[in-house]
Amino acid sequence: MTIASETPVPRPLASFPLTWLPRLTRLVPLVWLVALAGCSGPAGAPEPASGPVELVGSASGWNVLLLTVDTVRADRLGAYGYTERPTSPRIDALLASGVAFDRAVAPRALTWPSLATVLTGLYPSGHGVVENGYELPADLPTLPRVLQETGYTTAAFLSNMCHAGHRGWDAFACSGGRDGKTLREALAWAQGLDGERPFLLWVHYFAAHGPYYNGGDLAATRFDPGYDGPIAPKKGALNRVMTEELELSERDLRHLDALYDAAVAGTDHLVAELLKGLEESGKLERTLIVFLADHGEELYQHNGYLYHACSVYESTLHVPLGFTGLPGLEAGARVTQPVELADVAPTIYELLGIDGPAERHGRSLVPLLARPGAGGPGKPAFSEYGNAPIFTVLHDGWKLVYNPEDIDPYCLPGAPEGHYPLEPVELYHLTEDPRETTDRAAEEPARVRRMQELIRQRFSGLSRRSGEQELSEELEKQLEALGYVAR
Repeated sequence: MTIASETPVPRPLASFPLTWLPRLTRLVPLVWLVALAGCSGPAGAPEPASGPVELVGSASGWNVLLLTVDTVRADRLGAYGYTERPTSPRIDALLASGVAFDRAVAPRALTWPSLATVLTGLYPSGHGVVENGYELPADLPTLPRVLQETGYTTAAFLSNMCHAGHRGWDAFACSGGRDGKTLREALAWAQGLDGERPFLLWVHYFAAHGPYYNGGDLAATRFDPGYDGPIAPKKGALNRVMTEELELSERDLRHLDALYDAAVAGTDHLVAELLKGLEESGKLERTLIVFLADHGEELYQHNGYLYHACSVYESTLHVPLGFTGLPGLEAGARVTQPVELADVAPTIYELLGIDGPAERHGRSLVPLLARPGAGGPGKPAFSEYGNAPIFTVLHDGWKLVYNPEDIDPYCLPGAPEGHYPLEPVELYHLTEDPRETTDRAAEEPARVRRMQELIRQRFSGLSRRSGEQELSEELEKQLEALGYVAR
């Protein structure tokens, strides 16, 4: 299937009243948590383990649902402390039914590189999809190819990342931003399964991606009525904020937040519909569920930038991540150590008891799933920036942005030169300054050097598949229709 060449239009599915929010909130404790956290055992959540839980191979022969959403910031979900609006009751309940990770880091604030990392366990430089529009190498092992070889039925129903050289899928469809179509096709496929083989089902929603049309009219009618300003759920209006360097007022920013929150709420509704449909057809039994976002969104937090592709900050790199469905997982547990999306595939392999590819940059999270309260700062977590030598590392409550060639990313055609400036070195104490407003590099030179060394040690010996790939004119137009206005 091909991406639609026109910009997607608001869907009736997203123009919903808020009546479903309290209804889902009431239903979740009584129905969903039982179905998801304890579906293979007695009714109710499993009893907390008194000692280490043996999880390796505990999902052998189980189904896997990989549910990913586009452009959803962790800090705009109730599960991560957001209280301004009820954006995510269903996602919150899903995360609460298993183990959630408080500090998961995306490898790049861009969909194709980030999701390719989820499928391979490699950083973008390792799998080669360093930009949107790039394809996975034909010989690269991926999660669907490995599971298909071990007897799984595999299917992907995506609203983004359509033409990335996908292989290993028995069924594949991509709707180009039309989440309602993605939902319907995924449920129709699942309902046709005969149950003879376990399945891997990947569903990716366009979700809260700009221009935030997934919220329908929720922002205008419920979240922030009466606004009459430059912010609107239209690509042209949002682009002008950056190309014309508009200074947004507090009132404008409130409406921007309302638009984005409405899109997150629309995403939550789509998640609810998928899980409800799968549960009603019996497809959540013996099913490991992995939920995550590919990246977040800046929303004017740094450099007057609204989107995500240029960002190196936590507004776009901090993403939700959770594992649920297995009786051995402690419902409601949280892992505080930093982890990476490169860890997802190795974790799935180990839970299934399958030998995954030898080449991997991520590590299995099974020890943290088994002992989510274990102490210690955890391992460093990293991000890259395409083929440019720009890196970030998060460790022990600190975040370093390392830009040794003093590159200023170019984010948007028509934007003024240098509109997204980065210093060669930026250091933030996330524990005290989670919004990264105060650069501490000048006063912490020793810490800067230590964190630069972490980056050098991590990437100096890794194999690389990065390099320029030519995009066809048609693909560039399709990407632009989805709001990807610059590579």
